[in-house]
Amino acid sequence: MSRTPKKSAGIALVTVLLVVATATIAAVSISSRLQVDIRRTENLLRADQAWLHLLGIESWAKGMLAEDLKKNPEIDSQDETWNEPMKDEVEGGVVEGKIVDRQGLFDLNRLLRPADEEAQIPGARPPPSIVSEEDVNRFKRLLVNLELDELPVDELTDALLDWLDEDRLPRDLGAEDGFYQSLQPAYSAANRLMAHPSELLLVKGFTPEIYEKLAGFITALPERVELNVNTAEVEVLQSWFKGFQYKDAEALVDEMKTSPYDDVGSFMTDGLARFNLTTSSRDGLGVGSSYFRLHSKVTVGKSKVAVASLLRRLPTGDIEVLQRMREDMF
Repeated sequence: MSRTPKKSAGIALVTVLLVVATATIAAVSISSRLQVDIRRTENLLRADQAWLHLLGIESWAKGMLAEDLKKNPEIDSQDETWNEPMKDEVEGGVVEGKIVDRQGLFDLNRLLRPADEEAQIPGARPPPSIVSEEDVNRFKRLLVNLELDELPVDELTDALLDWLDEDRLPRDLGAEDGFYQSLQPAYSAANRLMAHPSELLLVKGFTPEIYEKLAGFITALPERVELNVNTAEVEVLQSWFKGFQYKDAEALVDEMKTSPYDDVGSFMTDGLARFNLTTSSRDGLGVGSSYFRLHSKVTVGKSKVAVASLLRRLPTGDIEVLQRMREDMF
């Protein structure tokens, strides 16, 4: 009879230990879930905060470009304040912004031009496009200048033209739906102007390696605009004129960083003439810009966001955001 209380006490102790263990496991589980919920909520709040900062950087860029238009509506150059990068500390992080003139790059959409530019009515369906032979030659020279001439330059150009033009008839060295539908996964040729230069990765022959070499010198704009000589990249300016040597183009670009030209006439007579180039064409050249890309980068806590925004500055000074795309800048 004396063993019964001891046995009951042992069972009670085991029961208490099981209850305590169960309660401990439940508490740990609840605590872990609570920590995950807290972290998830924090990440969401940080992401929202980062996005608001990005919109703030856009407002900064709009203000810079609008103010620049008021100060000097005729020209845009690399010595102006909009070209200076911005970096600032905010609560819990850092914001950075950089405005880049897109009209200092080669516009892929220039390879086609309206058959009758005079007849083009704003807001109406554009007339059929034809090949701009001069711009095609410039693009080929750009490929050569970037040492991509070991590749089939004519094939790359024809494929790009087929991607841009409205018809579905492939050129001798180009490609239309028949080629793209045979791929895995299959897709169709765009047969329209490019919305972003990264579309080049979909065009026959343009590998990631080729695109990486071209990316810093090309753009895709929604309308036919002039190349701004004051902000042009060396390789782009070199490709614009047949026989232009890299060292000469580099010297001219370096000069324009501090002494930009007020008009294309001065650029041709005072700048370009000294290099004895056999050209007098001012076609497609300008000294001002309407299209800019804003590169924004925000770090808030562990949240990192980078966005590229395509901005269009109207003659009224209003700034439109035409496009926003995530970027990998980290």
